Amino acid sequence: MARAFAGLAVVAGALAACATTPTVTAIPTPTATTPVVTLAELDAEPAEHREESVAVAFDPDDASALLVEVPTDLDLASHAVVCVFLGARPSRGWSIELLTATLSGDVLTIRAREGSPRGGTAGGTTYPADCGLLTRGGLPAGELEVRAEDTVTGEFIAATVVEVPAASSAP
Repeated sequence: MARAFAGLAVVAGALAACATTPTVTAIPTPTATTPVVTLAELDAEPAEHREESVAVAFDPDDASALLVEVPTDLDLASHAVVCVFLGARPSRGWSIELLTATLSGDVLTIRAREGSPRGGTAGGTTYPADCGLLTRGGLPAGELEVRAEDTVTGEFIAATVVEVPAASSAP
């Protein structure tokens, strides 16, 4: 019987612990804000590049090396052009679509989806590419590594290092 009372005392103690009021811990608020870089569509045809690469343009001259024709309404004071080029592919049907841009420290990662041809696609060599617009306000001035990665396979596509102009020297 002493064992039964001891067992009941343990159970009663456990139940009493469950009845206590939980402690709420506040989540610390970050003191520094993380810059936000957004990626938007760009209605312009990429120029042909024969090698896998990623490139960023901050002025009209650099943009003209990435695009067949630079749109007249392109605002390079608040945006930068980013392009990912897949290089040569052996047939038609290959594609790439830029999906997201993420800034982590001094590395900007562009995630893209590479599409492969579906059966029966023939033709000559193609050079798939896609371009988008990055918000410049979220990019830190100075040296920035830019990486492009495939979201489907997780594979690395290309990387480069660019010099982001300070806001005061933006066109």
